[in-house]
Amino acid sequence: MKVKTKSRKCRTLNDLRNHPLVREVDREYNPGIFDGHDYTYWLYLEEGYWFYADEIGLIHEATVADVLSYFNANTITERTDGH
Repeated sequence: MKVKTKSRKCRTLNDLRNHPLVREVDREYNPGIFDGHDYTYWLYLEEGYWFYADEIGLIHEATVADVLSYFNANTITERTDGH
């Protein structure tokens, strides 16, 4: 398992969009998915990487702050399961 460390914490949506391990960040209209939020955010890691603790390559959160918090708090590793 190769661990990819993040050189610095992302502080903005633009930081996330420009991070080399992030493929895409989308804002999507999802009324009722999260209380009080009509729009939600999806973050997709580059192919071949995932968040080690949850073994997932994407996250779905209610706010940019939630996406930033998850991204900054979790280790990203290279997948070694052949996917």
